[in-house]
Amino acid sequence: MDASSRFFFGLERKNGQKRLIHSMRSDTGQILSESTDIRRHAVGFYSSLFQSELGEEQEVSHGFYEGLPKVEQESSAELEADVSLDELHTALQSMENGKAPGIDGLPVEFYKTMWSVMGEDLLMVLRDNLTGGQLPLSCRRAVLMLLPKKGDLMEIKNWRPVSLLCTEYKLLSKVLATRLREVMGQVIHRDQTYCVPDRLVSDNVFLIRDFLDISSALGLGTGLISIDQEKAFDRVEHQYLWKTLEAFGFSPGLIAKIKALYSNIESVLKINGGLSAPFKIQRGIRQGCSLSGMLYSLAFEPLLHRLRAGISGLTIQVGPLGKESPALGPTWTLRPLTFSPWPGVL
Repeated sequence: MDASSRFFFGLERKNGQKRLIHSMRSDTGQILSESTDIRRHAVGFYSSLFQSELGEEQEVSHGFYEGLPKVEQESSAELEADVSLDELHTALQSMENGKAPGIDGLPVEFYKTMWSVMGEDLLMVLRDNLTGGQLPLSCRRAVLMLLPKKGDLMEIKNWRPVSLLCTEYKLLSKVLATRLREVMGQVIHRDQTYCVPDRLVSDNVFLIRDFLDISSALGLGTGLISIDQEKAFDRVEHQYLWKTLEAFGFSPGLIAKIKALYSNIESVLKINGGLSAPFKIQRGIRQGCSLSGMLYSLAFEPLLHRLRAGISGLTIQVGPLGKESPALGPTWTLRPLTFSPWPGVL
């Protein structure tokens, strides 16, 4: 709307400064100020974070998935159908302009402009990739941006990683997300509102408020259990995710398509204007992918299902952070009983 000016260039510089890391604290407490040392420490942290902690002998027990709802067979057939040209075009038109491109540098605007020329070729390439079970390297390699969160920004854990993905990847994930959102309500319990159509996260706040008011009026002793997982999206084990999708009754065809998005993926870390060497991503749900929120809801639902059932047959330790659950690995923790009017609290 406005021409480039000193004001807007200054605003961009100000936003860029917020993402600069001038110093960082190492694991031993040493203050790192050299750009090379900061990058090495950050890469070490995230390459370790995305490394799987599941051993070959570790399996999620069958009882953990007992009683989960199943996707309807009619819906399952629609979910695994081949990607169509209309789906890709609809997904492309729904994507916003002006977003940061992936490592290939091709933004959404390029695909919208060239769609009449390359649309059918892109469809053929994506279908071949899905049949082979793996996407091209440009789609498998994401640029990991770090955005500041709250807390001490000298601690690397207080920076949120966001994956900059190629447009082809985002197009394919958008098509699968559009399909998946139609069946989320079939398998996700009505008290879970995150990434389920026609549900609002704010409903949880009203539910908790009404629950506490009614309990107080009836003189009932009640409490809330707050479940806290550090780096929640980044610690979802892929093997656990595939087994969970199977437990919900999703068809092998759909699971294979989602697996293709996560097959042999890697990231390069962009920090202070420079890119690191690529490192493997063995776990975690990529933030920036249209599927990410729904996949996380599906991954979390079996644990919530067991909690609703009274945790029968599931051993889970309640106490300070650091205790672990055998369900999802050593990162799922329970705090002591707390009262909190925030979404996601049970």
